Amino acid sequence: MKNFILAARPKTLLAGVIPPCVAHVYFMFTHKESEPVYLLLCVLGALFIQLATNFFNDVIDHEKGADAVRVGPTRVSASGLVDLKTVRRWAKTCVVLGMLCGIPLIVRGGLPFLVLGLLSLYLTYGYTGGKASLAYRGLGELFVFLFFGLFSVVGAYYLFALEVNAGAFILASMFGCLATTFICINNLRDRDQDKVVGKMTLATKYSVSDYRRFILLTIFQPYALLFFFNTAGPLILVCYLGLIPAVRLAKIVYQETGSGLNLGLKFSGIHLVVFSLLLSFTFIYESLLQSVPTHAP
Repeated sequence: MKNFILAARPKTLLAGVIPPCVAHVYFMFTHKESEPVYLLLCVLGALFIQLATNFFNDVIDHEKGADAVRVGPTRVSASGLVDLKTVRRWAKTCVVLGMLCGIPLIVRGGLPFLVLGLLSLYLTYGYTGGKASLAYRGLGELFVFLFFGLFSVVGAYYLFALEVNAGAFILASMFGCLATTFICINNLRDRDQDKVVGKMTLATKYSVSDYRRFILLTIFQPYALLFFFNTAGPLILVCYLGLIPAVRLAKIVYQETGSGLNLGLKFSGIHLVVFSLLLSFTFIYESLLQSVPTHAP
């Protein structure tokens, strides 16, 4: 179990679980309803897809030599803690579980969700393996932004409401950026080793200073978009308390290198959780406030 958890990379799983949860809170804010069954299916589906991706990544990076010199958390394949067949079996099991969660979502959402589901399942492997190998072509950041932002937030919101609005796309952009912070810090940390093995991430294609500025964009972009939700009332300003861990995270990005950036992964998770809770609290509070009947004197 310990090695399974290690390979699952629990800190990164937040990026998959939180977006549909916030999308549901926003749905409750806009529609005064709840769809707990579809929320559960969205969360489990995203969780299994991300787990499968992490397990395949663990194996494939080892096979390609990307983990030969490891500065990040221990990989179970490269370290020999778990044999490759076992890790692949974990990945395939998660793919099957993700498919099972996706069936009711496809029934509700129709053909677009069938296409999205098949693409997501393929990219659990294609993110690092196969001919696509997005992570090795500098497309990892784009994949994460789209999957954990557009697909996860807008897709979940549509499944709840059977419609979309501009706010869902704004949320998608916010959480796409927050999720992208994880992979950016990971790629910045592994930049030198990735160059050696030919893993051409976006971090290897740009200078360190330029890539650090890009990471700052992923950290602070959500705060620039908060004004869109001014309909949630002045309480939306509470969300700016998230700048406290955001600034700490930015300092880590600029001050640390190599294994020191592992602390950045921890603070990426903290920042994501804090921002999500603050924004969700704002939506829930305002929704409850609007539901309180007013009486003329």
